[in-house]
Amino acid sequence: MKKSNMSAKTLRGVLIFLIFLIIGGSAVGIYFAQKWLLSQAQTISQTVAESNSSGNSTQAAARLQAELAAQQSIIAKTSILTVPRQEYQSKSIQELDQYAADAGITLSNYSFSAAATAAASTTTAAATATPTSENPIVTATLSSPVSYGKLLKFMNYIENNLPKMQIVSVNLGRSTDGSGDSVKIDQLTIEVSVN
Repeated sequence: MKKSNMSAKTLRGVLIFLIFLIIGGSAVGIYFAQKWLLSQAQTISQTVAESNSSGNSTQAAARLQAELAAQQSIIAKTSILTVPRQEYQSKSIQELDQYAADAGITLSNYSFSAAATAAASTTTAAATATPTSENPIVTATLSSPVSYGKLLKFMNYIENNLPKMQIVSVNLGRSTDGSGDSVKIDQLTIEVSVN
């Protein structure tokens, strides 16, 4: 066996140097590990915040979709309040014929005018008004004389229907046939709500 040239004093110096080197290396390693962990923590915090905000927006979207689904009946009802502009003539004729049949009166003619004016006159005053409208106008000619009760029933059907129609003017007069319940009516002007 060979004897080592190292003395106890030298060995102690080398060991102290190694201990300081290990402590210094550990301190540097801890410093860089701490920096790396802090950057990872920030990335995770940002990801969690984005996840929470997208979760909130996802929840809001789901809530809105549920509200929309709950309101489908209202949406369906509002869509039938008006008729497409391209279909208003055929739809008006169909509806008015049905109401006339239900009321027991006869319609003899229809005329249509685009968003124009309709003249309104009354039998008690000679004044005429010309209301303007963006909706098209249907002028229906009724076979006269007409029972006043049936005419009111027909007008009620028109006013309460869907798609919405509104009577703009009525030309009424006293019937010449002597019947107390009959009236003479020339034309009925009706506004049709279109979209």
